[in-house]
Amino acid sequence: MKIKRNESFRYQFDQPVSGEFYLVKEGRRTPVGSMKIHNLSPSGMAIATPLKLPIDRSMSIVVEFSLLPGLEPLKLNGRILHEKWLDDQRLYGILLETMKEEQQQIIDMIKQFVKTTS
Repeated sequence: MKIKRNESFRYQFDQPVSGEFYLVKEGRRTPVGSMKIHNLSPSGMAIATPLKLPIDRSMSIVVEFSLLPGLEPLKLNGRILHEKWLDDQRLYGILLETMKEEQQQIIDMIKQFVKTTS
C-alpha cells in the first residue's frame, strides 16, 4: 500500500470487517446493531447494515470495531452523511469525529491489518 504522507487515504477491505454500532440522540441510545466495514480512513468509513438508519445531523453514531482478533477495539463517534443500496443492504458513509490520537490509532490498526493479512 503506497501512502502519500500529507494526503488522507481510505483503505478498501477485500472482505468487509465486522463491527457493532449504536445511535445516540439527546442522551438516549439505541440497542447495538451489527455492521460490516467496507472501507476506512482516519476521518471516515463506509459501513453496510440491513437496518434503515436515519440520516439526522443531530444524531451521532458510535462504532466499535477491531481489525484483528485480540486487539483492543476502537470506539469512535461519528455522523451519518449518506446512504445507498448495496445488494440487499444499505451502505452508509460516516464522518468520524476523530482527534489526532484516534486518527493515528486508525492508521496504525490499518498498517497492522495489512501486514498480518498480506
